[in-house]
Amino acid sequence: MYYEDRVASFSELERRLRVLDQDAGVRLIGESGRGKVLAFVTRSGAKYTLMLYSLSRTGAPAKRLQALELDGFDGLEEELRKLVKGRLRAWVY
Repeated sequence: MYYEDRVASFSELERRLRVLDQDAGVRLIGESGRGKVLAFVTRSGAKYTLMLYSLSRTGAPAKRLQALELDGFDGLEEELRKLVKGRLRAWVY
């Protein structure tokens, strides 16, 4: 069964990311210099992986733009703050 939970604030997102299970992840819509992007965050031990995709016209992920492996939460938080401008649109799955 597929389960996802909407995250309403950046502080809630930070809390959920700090305790993210290895079989869970976060999907969020953000902005970069190229326009809107779809970002996926996963965790393995203390490392986080952030993958950015361009959005197709239907809102589905299209071309992968970037993949980052970050050693801790502080680096991830910095990257996410660059992406999130205005209202947060994020889901934990």
